[in-house]
Amino acid sequence: MSRKQKNDILLGLLIAVFVMVLAWLVWLLLRPSPAPPVSTPMPDAWSRIQASGQIVVGTSADYPPFAYYDSNFALTGFDIVLMREIGQQLGIQVVFRDMAFDGLYDALQLQQIDAAISAISVTPERDQVVDFSSVYFVSEDGILARPDAGIVINNVNDMAPYRLGVQAGTVYERDAQRLLVDNTQMPQQNLFVYQQADTAVADLMAGRVDLVWLDLQPAQRAVSLNGVALVGQGLNRQTMAIAMQNGETTLQTRFNEALAILQSQGRISQLVLDYMGIPPDQIVPPPTAVPSATPVPTATPPPCTDGMRFVADLNLDDNNMRNPPVVQPGTPFQKGWRIQNTGTCTWQTNYYLLYVNGNTPAARMGGQATFVPAAVSPGQAVDMWVSLVSPLQPGVYKGIWALHNSQGRAFGDRIWVGITVPAPPTSTPPPTQTPSPNIQFTANQTTITAGQCTVFSWNVTGATAVYFYSAGQNWHQYQVPPQGSRTECPSFTTTYDLRVLWPDGSTEVRQIVIQVIPAPTAPIIEQFSLSPPTEIFAGQCVSVVWRVTGNVTGVTLLRNDTTIYSNAPINGSLADCPPGSGTTTYSLVATGPGGTSRQQQLLNVILPATQPPPPTATSPAPPPTIDSFTVRPSEITRGECVNISWRVGGAATLIQIKRDGMVVLDNAGFSGVVSNCLQTPGVVTFRIEASGNGFAFQEAQVSVQPDAGTGLPLVGTNWRLTDYWDGQGAVVAALPGTTVTAVFGADNQLTGSAGCNNYTAGFSLLTISNSLTIGPVAAGNVFCAAPEGIMTQEQVYLGTLPTVTGYQINGNVLELRDGNGRVVLWFQGS
Repeated sequence: MSRKQKNDILLGLLIAVFVMVLAWLVWLLLRPSPAPPVSTPMPDAWSRIQASGQIVVGTSADYPPFAYYDSNFALTGFDIVLMREIGQQLGIQVVFRDMAFDGLYDALQLQQIDAAISAISVTPERDQVVDFSSVYFVSEDGILARPDAGIVINNVNDMAPYRLGVQAGTVYERDAQRLLVDNTQMPQQNLFVYQQADTAVADLMAGRVDLVWLDLQPAQRAVSLNGVALVGQGLNRQTMAIAMQNGETTLQTRFNEALAILQSQGRISQLVLDYMGIPPDQIVPPPTAVPSATPVPTATPPPCTDGMRFVADLNLDDNNMRNPPVVQPGTPFQKGWRIQNTGTCTWQTNYYLLYVNGNTPAARMGGQATFVPAAVSPGQAVDMWVSLVSPLQPGVYKGIWALHNSQGRAFGDRIWVGITVPAPPTSTPPPTQTPSPNIQFTANQTTITAGQCTVFSWNVTGATAVYFYSAGQNWHQYQVPPQGSRTECPSFTTTYDLRVLWPDGSTEVRQIVIQVIPAPTAPIIEQFSLSPPTEIFAGQCVSVVWRVTGNVTGVTLLRNDTTIYSNAPINGSLADCPPGSGTTTYSLVATGPGGTSRQQQLLNVILPATQPPPPTATSPAPPPTIDSFTVRPSEITRGECVNISWRVGGAATLIQIKRDGMVVLDNAGFSGVVSNCLQTPGVVTFRIEASGNGFAFQEAQVSVQPDAGTGLPLVGTNWRLTDYWDGQGAVVAALPGTTVTAVFGADNQLTGSAGCNNYTAGFSLLTISNSLTIGPVAAGNVFCAAPEGIMTQEQVYLGTLPTVTGYQINGNVLELRDGNGRVVLWFQGS
């Protein structure tokens, strides 16, 4: 083939390629555009609700009278019943989710709930993130004072220096407690809580309180009828509505239609009367304008959103509080939940679970903040465990916990632990007393029902001095004549002592135990105390403080059987100046449909009358005092029980009873008696602590002996750390000022205090080979700053326990060895 022919062929190929490329480009330009993908719009909330037949409503059930749990742990309240009636109007089932209030708006954005109702007030800030229904309730307050008081109230803190009266169960009681008392702006005894607002106004006119905080309409009526002055209003104006996600116009319309029907039928007015006690003619009319829906924002997407969903109980399932599991009194245990991250933020290790409230103050059960163990991404689940100790007092306990982010903001479902603490066996009776020919000491009845009284009588001959008192009181302050009688009305089982001093210097004590049968539904006197607690000079005054809970119809304060305060508030105080000298008996009587409760306090008024001025209503809160604390008997055999009784005075804000460093009764009352059955031989130390405007404590010890005929095996023993191997080649003594304990329980559970946090772990052993295995250790997450090095010591100790493989008891010393045969922990018997 010639060169020319070859060139012609190459040129032809190039032309063909060019034509093909040109054709492909023309096809690209002229081809029809593909149809864009069809996006499926998200159904609106009302469509989802109709499809499922139910609406999921978020609430925060810690705000009576709007949303709370009743005594049977059923969800109720003004908002709850109103929402159920709205559901009936709309033909849908209402399902409530109890959530942290601060997280309700995020839960709406995450479509975890369809709506939220929880005394939510419409504000411009909230209107930026959610839409609202029409307003269903308007609350506005008024503050009353005497016309000559010269008081002006512009904000809540202006009320702090005064004695303030509020009605029980209202938002004003809650806000006064939360904003003034809990923030230490006002002493607890300056908050007077009344069953009826009219009684508070009567005490205002009588000078027993300085202010009354109530709804505006009854406040204005009191001004016109009683001549008191309105010195403030509008501090707490709220226009309440149902919240929903922005742009949900159909759901908003359905809510408004249902509310209009209920309003026209008078149902909302009836609910206001049922739950708030406000008659229809005193209800503030809601505004007629309906809040308009806010358009769905198209601006920059918001930052990540926190969300949490409860998945399952890992143990101790209470079946929604229908069957709380039984935990014996004073038992360390753990509660676990599985929770899921339903938000868009990753939970970091500075997120934490925190106790928020419970059905009783003791429901905290010593629980502390527990941090998330590792980062949890959106969609992931994590198991959370908290370490607790069951209360010593029998009853049903529900402690509610909430997850918090690193800024301390609660969000997501509120989760709880529910347990039943059974009544302990009867405590060990005291030994029979040998009769004495020179002492006659009797009580006309030794078994009474709470609220009843018994009369003690005594006749002592040949004694130097005689003292009559309840066990635990300072007997030096209660001298009585050799012959006499006294009426006592104990509210719980109490031991009374008659102490006799003989001329030869010896002492003889006679005891009578008064068994008190509780009246389960009678009012509960949580506090009844005097300050000063036991003794004043003639002419001085004493501050009487009381707090009553339960179903109460009347409270009366008496001095020596003479009424000095009738129709008293259920929470209140009184400065009283008893006349004359000698023993003065103050009695508080609380009555209700379930019975009567009564408590007494004795005050010794002595001469001469040289005293400081009487206390005023604005005096600072007195420091807490431990008026009595006893644990009896002081020596028992393993498995027997002791009675723990106490009485605390002053302005205590937190009272705890501890056993060997562990809280066994959290938020205890100002007085009471509980039993505790002890299973571990050794010396057990009980301690009561009262904090507030100061700190007070007192301790008592009990010697627990092993069963007769048995030695002191590892099981059932109690030890205190003295030295430990630091892992760096040195033996280190336990830090001074710290107590690290190890209790080997009969249930094969090792419990104790690691110095700062309590811990628990399983263990197994072989007595013949002295083999000991300690399982994974669970402990709290509290950080203790003092003494220096305590957290390092705790970390080493908790990390050493799982390495233990053997033990040796040498007298009163316990040695634990690791797998290399090296002693790593030294203990001394407690």
